[in-house]
Amino acid sequence: MGRVNRPAQRIIIAVLALLLVVPIGVIGLNSALGPRDEEQQPEATSAPENPENRPTADPADQPPRPDLPRPEEPAGLTEQSPEGAQATLTYLLESYSYMMSSGDVSTWENSVDQQCQVCVSFLDNAQLLAEQDGYLVDGDFVVHSTTFSGTGEPPATGEVVADFTQEHSLLVDDPNLQPNALEEISGQLIAQIAWDGERWRVTDMSIAPEGSGASDGGGSGGASDAGGESAGA
Repeated sequence: MGRVNRPAQRIIIAVLALLLVVPIGVIGLNSALGPRDEEQQPEATSAPENPENRPTADPADQPPRPDLPRPEEPAGLTEQSPEGAQATLTYLLESYSYMMSSGDVSTWENSVDQQCQVCVSFLDNAQLLAEQDGYLVDGDFVVHSTTFSGTGEPPATGEVVADFTQEHSLLVDDPNLQPNALEEISGQLIAQIAWDGERWRVTDMSIAPEGSGASDGGGSGGASDAGGESAGA
């Protein structure tokens, strides 16, 4: 998937369930992953030095960059089935810490649609983080369960809901500043997904509002019948 290279900008990526923090302020989950108006999309801009007034740090004292292996793609990513759709979102989440620590965005590029604005924003920001010598320490996603509701037989489009926990992490966004400490969080991620003829690709993502009950409580592999109602809003 080709994308236009952009000049490096100072941008902070605070993971927190894919929460973006940009120099002009914080884009909350509802803005970053909720309903969006194309005319109101925030843009990252260059930032003044140390806008957060964080304590400085000796680069030699930073936690080391994790040397994580590239996660292997499960076979389900290329299977046109509810299980394949669920495997795709699970793989994205479980490969996130690798992408954020290494700067290798190929794990996401291969499983997201280039028209997915949210997805491409995360890919761009992951690359920008790497260009400024930043990286993530820890912060693994644990996917507790997934559900799927789709259309067609076999399904061609659908929605995957994942219940997840993201572990505590440290975000080293500037070698000369102390890392951002990010607390563990849990939630539900809702992904729209489509079969492109060869594999599943995520076409949009959002975070379920707290207490919305987006998931029906089914476990991974407990997909609903094709053509069923979408899970969540």
